[in-house]
Amino acid sequence: MNLARIDLNLLRVFDAVFEDRNLLLAGKRLNLSQSAISHALGRLRDVLEDDLFVRTGVG
Repeated sequence: MNLARIDLNLLRVFDAVFEDRNLLLAGKRLNLSQSAISHALGRLRDVLEDDLFVRTGVG
């Protein structure tokens, strides 16, 4: 993991998704599209080398 590569705006996206548990709601909060949120999470997953959020049968 290379912490120097982390765009700090990606942490705002992580926080919004973590709190809202929904990409669309997180996007509305940050004035971004659902697609932009999804791409931002993809970039953060790549940098951190972690799945971050994993959908399960219970949510």
